[in-house]
Amino acid sequence: MATVLRTDHPHIVRIEGVCGGEPIIDGLRVTVRHVAALHLRGETLSEIGDALNITESQVIHALSYYFDHREEIDALIEQEESLCQG
Repeated sequence: MATVLRTDHPHIVRIEGVCGGEPIIDGLRVTVRHVAALHLRGETLSEIGDALNITESQVIHALSYYFDHREEIDALIEQEESLCQG
């Protein structure tokens, strides 16, 4: 069984072997990185929720983590973008 690592945000966890160990919304495979990337593109809370099939509350929890750990998540976003550009 994978180890669930709690973060300083109650609804955000890390699970070894899930999404590369990135912070995710508890109970889902939705990364904080993905939520933050959509937010940075100008998507609204509702649009992000619809795109990822999550509630606006879950979007807010992920964004709260992002704002408290911006450097870490921005680096993950940059890494993903560079991989996509190949």
